[in-house]
Amino acid sequence: MKSTILKSGLLALTLISTITSCSKKYEGYTINGNIPGQKDGMIYLEFVGGDKNILKDSTKILDGHFTFSGKVEEPLRYSIKLKGQEYGRVFILSNETIAFAANKDSIFTAKLIGATQDSIYSGYYKNEFKKIQSIAEPVYKASDSISQNGKVKPTPEQKALMDKRWTDLQTLADNLTYKFIESHKDKIAGALVLDDRLVTYGTPEQVKKYYGILTPEIQKSYFGKKIKTAIDLNDKTAVGVLAPEFSQTDVNGKIVKLSDYKGKYVLVDFWASWCGPCRKENPNVLLAYKTYHDKGFNVLGVSLDDKKNLWEKAIEKDGLTWTHVSDLKGWKNEAAILYGVKLVPTNYLIGPDGKIVAKNLREEALQAKLKEIFSKS
Repeated sequence: MKSTILKSGLLALTLISTITSCSKKYEGYTINGNIPGQKDGMIYLEFVGGDKNILKDSTKILDGHFTFSGKVEEPLRYSIKLKGQEYGRVFILSNETIAFAANKDSIFTAKLIGATQDSIYSGYYKNEFKKIQSIAEPVYKASDSISQNGKVKPTPEQKALMDKRWTDLQTLADNLTYKFIESHKDKIAGALVLDDRLVTYGTPEQVKKYYGILTPEIQKSYFGKKIKTAIDLNDKTAVGVLAPEFSQTDVNGKIVKLSDYKGKYVLVDFWASWCGPCRKENPNVLLAYKTYHDKGFNVLGVSLDDKKNLWEKAIEKDGLTWTHVSDLKGWKNEAAILYGVKLVPTNYLIGPDGKIVAKNLREEALQAKLKEIFSKS
């Protein structure tokens, strides 16, 4: 009798285990959408990653309602949009039930209920980032007022005052971002904010430090692996390492190689005609070139343009007399990808031995570094 009861109990446990494992195997997401005024039509679910969104699912809208269901292996960025629309509502999709409500003319502002991971991630921009912006706005206005939008050079006193305000702003931003990542180190949101705010705008040291805070599970996630790739790429273009070789054509179609500059100091300057901050920095690079070119300093401009005529007009208008190259692939410029360029302007000062001496030298920092180098020669 006891044997029969024991066997029955084991059978029951086995069945429960089987049912549980089956239910987990087929767990997934359900998105219940409501778009008042959109009686019918098609709506699309796309994976957001890389250079182009990837269509994952589509369904018909019936009397303003639609449903998507499926399963994701981990939380990832997806977008929902109507046929013919360029932009959709981007969000973090997890295996959960989500309510999606939107106006047909502004799908990208849709409200979500039940998207847990997306809610945590969005919280950073609604709170920490909003606070950073509120403090940054008057600092930017003060800077523009003092310089009259770049037309007037600030006095030493004004510069010292603004330098302190910029430093204080950066410290605040770093602290708020760090605290968010630390408190969400076991969430996708922690990795996403790190990728958004620091991989592009922070220092390599910050990225490494904050990546180390993330839990092993998050480090192994899609976004964690993406950050690790950026770290590895930064290591390949770190100060002290041999600069990766590349070659591209100049405005006349001649092939120019980085190694052509071996034995000299060269500033590899990634820029573009459409980049306002690049054009604003060009006079500073021009001053450095004029001051130190005769002493062995060169500039190699690498443009992220995709239209040759606009590239050439900018070179002529800004009076940039050094060599310029581009493959005219825009953000897909092969040299930019090789160096992990995420924004422009970005520059690398490379020494006579082909090793990277410094990165992202702008304004007075560029002049000071060159003065330090050439005052010894």
